[in-house]
Amino acid sequence: DDLYRKRYLKEAVDQCVAQLPTHHRTVFVLRELEGKSYAEIADITGCNLGTVKSRLNRARNSFAQLIEPLLE
Repeated sequence: DDLYRKRYLKEAVDQCVAQLPTHHRTVFVLRELEGKSYAEIADITGCNLGTVKSRLNRARNSFAQLIEPLLE
């Protein structure tokens, strides 16, 4: 039962992440799944720090809206 829940949660997360726009998905994955710092993400993406923070905030908000119905 626990294995099923973990598998379902992983699939739900993957599905929701895949629905994010590419520029949001990139920063979301780098920060939330890979644990990169804001500075590292800025270097990787070629964006300034403010853009990284803005995109990450929007990505988190979108992700929350997408995942919520799947967790009820």
